[in-house]
Amino acid sequence: MRVYISADMEGVTGVTHPDDVIPGRPRYEAFRRLLTADVNAAIEGARRAGAREFLVNEAHDGMRNLLLEDLAPGAEVIVGSRKPLSMMEGCNEADLVFFVGYHSAAGTGGILSHTFTGPSTLVRLELNGEVCSEGRMNAAFAGLAGIPVGLVTGDDLICAESEALYPGVRTACVKTAVDRYTARCLSPGASRERIRRAAFEAVSRREYLSPYSPEGPYTFTAEFASASTAESVMYFPGLKRLDDRRVCWTHEDYETAFRMFIGVMRLARTDPDYG
Repeated sequence: MRVYISADMEGVTGVTHPDDVIPGRPRYEAFRRLLTADVNAAIEGARRAGAREFLVNEAHDGMRNLLLEDLAPGAEVIVGSRKPLSMMEGCNEADLVFFVGYHSAAGTGGILSHTFTGPSTLVRLELNGEVCSEGRMNAAFAGLAGIPVGLVTGDDLICAESEALYPGVRTACVKTAVDRYTARCLSPGASRERIRRAAFEAVSRREYLSPYSPEGPYTFTAEFASASTAESVMYFPGLKRLDDRRVCWTHEDYETAFRMFIGVMRLARTDPDYG
């Protein structure tokens, strides 16, 4: 059993504010430790259920957040942001996918909700006409390769979304959102135990999991915060400008549409704020 962990940070135990997850801010180092602890808890639970190989992909910001010296022994880590598949780099080597520290989509509720970039760039992303979080987008990438999502950790809203979309998934809710910047949080010890238990169940009951595999063709619609940002991405073949702030693209092959999203977001320009 090979477990792949895509590790984001906004959904980690105790995180409620951008200062918690931005390198260089006073609280960032403390939350790096909590991120590493949440990932370790997922590894520990899965290992107790018989998993033996673990590949962790850094999936937050510059993708250099985990404390490698504190990571559970035996796990390998993909560090750095120059990845063709971004948050899902290396996932095709796995039997089961875990999403640790995930969050809800841009334009929805939940702690620090966004999709791939901040709300000053991307207001909303849709996949085939439905709101698309990073989790949903990444679960489809894995699922269409035949790999199910076994575990999702984060706030109550991303856990509820995951339970509605991914058959058999186990979730570990480590905090309940009150506002985008306020949550009712478990203690780190309680969070880790909840994550261990859910990871154990995900591996031990893996026969009840099914890949999330939406039918094609696949249309992504991105709504940007400004018309200028929408204009700045119109260099990809197949992109259509729907109106001032929305662009879309469609492809029969999900990986191609997924890669286009990554390219569009890397090209997107955020305008400076005035006034």
